[in-house]
Amino acid sequence: MTANRSFPVGDTVRLTFKFRVNDVLTNPTTVTVTLEDPAGANTAPTASSSATGIYTCSFVVSVAGYYRFKVTSTGSAAGVREGTFYVHTSGIV
Repeated sequence: MTANRSFPVGDTVRLTFKFRVNDVLTNPTTVTVTLEDPAGANTAPTASSSATGIYTCSFVVSVAGYYRFKVTSTGSAAGVREGTFYVHTSGIV
């Protein structure tokens, strides 16, 4: 999972989530991602399975500041995880 990383404004951020049951990668029934930008606006980027028990979602970040995300899964691999990342303006002209 991407957490505590920094990205420039305009970059595509890709979050990866791994779901395990008894240490075995397992697909949850549903995966919901909520993304909160620095202004407090929420979006719900779509997460898709790239392999058993591994889900990713990608989105472009357009505002500098701290972003928060929460991923919620249901079914046999149910759970909730939260994290943050930072988006900065470029220092290169």
